[in-house]
Amino acid sequence: MAEARSLDKRVKSQGGALVLNTESPSKTDAPSVAGAPSSRGERSSMRPETPFGGTAGLALPRKAQRAKAGPAAYSRPDRTEGFDDLLVISRSRQKPKKIYDKKAVAMARKAESTKAGGGEASGKARRAASGKAKLALALGLLIALGAGLSFALPEVTRVEKVTVNGMSVVSENEIVEALRLSPKVNLINADILAMESRVLANPKIAKVSVRRCFPDRLVVDIFERVPVACVLVTEEIGTKSIAVDAQGIAFACLDQASTLVEKLPVLSGIRFEHFQPGQSLPPYLVPLLGDLAELSKLSPSPLAAFSEIRVQKITDSEAELLLYPAGKTMPIRMPTRLNAANLGQALLVLDILAGREGVDNVEEIDFRTGTIVYKMKEAQAG
Repeated sequence: MAEARSLDKRVKSQGGALVLNTESPSKTDAPSVAGAPSSRGERSSMRPETPFGGTAGLALPRKAQRAKAGPAAYSRPDRTEGFDDLLVISRSRQKPKKIYDKKAVAMARKAESTKAGGGEASGKARRAASGKAKLALALGLLIALGAGLSFALPEVTRVEKVTVNGMSVVSENEIVEALRLSPKVNLINADILAMESRVLANPKIAKVSVRRCFPDRLVVDIFERVPVACVLVTEEIGTKSIAVDAQGIAFACLDQASTLVEKLPVLSGIRFEHFQPGQSLPPYLVPLLGDLAELSKLSPSPLAAFSEIRVQKITDSEAELLLYPAGKTMPIRMPTRLNAANLGQALLVLDILAGREGVDNVEEIDFRTGTIVYKMKEAQAG
């Protein structure tokens, strides 16, 4: 055992080389061993010879070494013998196998993931803080901009001009007065709906649209009511002609000398109590007014042959018409709906009767049922 330990120590002192005995130990032959140093302080420049071509300086495999040297070469050397005659063959060092602890690996991976997650969370926190700072900066700029505009805009957008489109009967002063403009009114604080409501209070106006036109203008588009007939209203001071549109709104008093009165069909038999412009006719007359509007577009219009249309009320929802031809005293009774066909037929019958005897005895001609009916005057006693 002591000899083995001594041998191991000497092998370690040779740089981890294995000592092999290739020849019988002899003090005289020791310097001739290939590859062995000649003395303790010198190194031989000769390479050990091997039986394999191109393998000089390489360690032989263990089995080859035993086959070449024989069993005697591996016998334990005597303690008194030297090691200068031994063949030194290098052997490769084996790296120790790594022993992995599964639990330690799992803990290490968990620590790495925790570290990565913490870094990602810190990055999100930084981005969130940066976003909040930018938002606060933008909000501050908006507040500052709003404060500046709140002082500048009222002065810049003060209403200085008004443009009115669609005027025919209504004057521009009426519209401007209805807008109620003041130095404090600008395009920002202007109440457009209230302005339109005040303009519509004028009975002559059917529709209105008020628009802002920056920097300092209001544009008013009005649509005046179009008369389709005139109504004769008797008051204490006399008879007035009131213009009526297709919706049945009596919106204005007409001058008797106006040419418009001569062109419009005259409706009689309608009474107003304390007439005010803007009052409406009964709903059952609205279809008649629509028919008059359509007939007035025809050229020539058959309405021009009649000087008056008298409305005779039957019930609260029904009425009849008596049409008086111009220059004749014989009226024609018609339903409340008029068109070019029935008016043309009535005029044709009047022309036929004009050349016959006894026409003066006819009181009226009835066209209500589609069959022509003559109503004769009653004979008066002697």
